[in-house]
Amino acid sequence: MPISPTVANYLNRECKRMKNLKRATSPFLQLASRTGNLIYPHRNDEALLISGSPRGGTTWIAESIGAALGNSRILWEPLQEGNISKLNLGFSKRPYLDKNTVTIKQEKFFHSLVNARQANSHLLRIREYPFNFIQLLANSRLIIKFVRGNGVVGFLAERFSLPKPLIIIRHPCAVVSSQMNMGSWEDHPHIDENLLSKYPSLPDVVDQEAPLGERLAMTWAADVLAAKANSLQVNIVYYEDVVLRGAEALAPSFQSWGWATPPEKLEKMLERPSSTTYAWSKLEDIESKLGRWQKELDSETVHRILNVCYAMGIEDYGESVWPQRLTPG
Repeated sequence: MPISPTVANYLNRECKRMKNLKRATSPFLQLASRTGNLIYPHRNDEALLISGSPRGGTTWIAESIGAALGNSRILWEPLQEGNISKLNLGFSKRPYLDKNTVTIKQEKFFHSLVNARQANSHLLRIREYPFNFIQLLANSRLIIKFVRGNGVVGFLAERFSLPKPLIIIRHPCAVVSSQMNMGSWEDHPHIDENLLSKYPSLPDVVDQEAPLGERLAMTWAADVLAAKANSLQVNIVYYEDVVLRGAEALAPSFQSWGWATPPEKLEKMLERPSSTTYAWSKLEDIESKLGRWQKELDSETVHRILNVCYAMGIEDYGESVWPQRLTPG
């Protein structure tokens, strides 16, 4: 449905107001963050990077891990336009970078990010949580959460000697269905030119004129391709596996971060989804939750989404709610 001129004007005014607010408050927030860095000079040494696709479960898992570690500092979505620190640095919507393709300015941006020298209302979600600024002075683990980071977190971990990043993959139909229910996605697919160069067959699949569901599937598949291209540098975990097994599914990631086992509190934190209080107490409840997309998408749309993913070389999922390798007994 087209947006009316009145609504468009209102949205433009709100965007300008929020940008001005970010610019006005950013120096004070950065000062607080840098003060915390001076007081606790090693607090950013082992930053944890968590990434995935939008509507892919990364918020739930990042919040759960942060709470289990004791209210860790979380920086949110540094590669989105809301982060004024990343503007005009030449990033695509889904950057895919390595040591040969990252620019000097982009590398400086990432260096300041992983060292918590960036702070603004977007990164701290001040609009939703006004008191988040308090965490800037805390001596707690830094977590950086991305929905555009699958193509960069492996490089960041290697470049800045960080623990293996965690990448969450969720069923493409669940992601696409959820995206279509909220937000604006008409400019998809988002696929970085470097990724297209790495996989020369992709341009034959990518179609800017395809229906929205298929274009969103192209972006999802590219996100997964980017993750798998760096599989040695990252921990890849299926969202459905975390829903089914809880903290046990994240145990290998925590082991790679230096824990023998996940924190005791993690299981309890995972019982509190970020966007709902729905209880996942029984398997049939879990399948009902995971399979919501089966009621929202018709069979033809499901087939088209999956066929796009298969054509792009991603065959992790089929018509079941579970990943191909994970079928609960």
